[in-house]
Amino acid sequence: MKLLLVFISALLLVACGPEQKLADTPPAPEVTPEPLIVEKPKPAEPAFQMSNIMGLQKSSVEDILGTPSLKRVEKKSEVWLYDNQFCNAHVYFYENDNSDLHVEYIETSEEKNLMDLEGQRADFCISTFLKD
Repeated sequence: MKLLLVFISALLLVACGPEQKLADTPPAPEVTPEPLIVEKPKPAEPAFQMSNIMGLQKSSVEDILGTPSLKRVEKKSEVWLYDNQFCNAHVYFYENDNSDLHVEYIETSEEKNLMDLEGQRADFCISTFLKD
């Protein structure tokens, strides 16, 4: 019985002793919020549309777009090149029944800084050549 009493006393002393410190658990990793995806706003309508110069004669086109970078004369047609940091535009003049040259076709290419303008790149390209 004495032994039992000594054993119980030892257990009580151990239970009252200093607490053992458990190993610290690492903090939970910070949860980063999902980035908010914001769509780019759609650009405003172009200031000018290619259809505005279709059918015009050379003098009218030059009044609107200014002097071209290059003029190429062919047998019954003429091609004007407009070029700037945004794009290139080729304006094709063909003879009509009166032998006057008028705009029949416009081609734009290399829309360098206009790639986000789906469906309106050509109109924005032509708009960059407008005279002030």
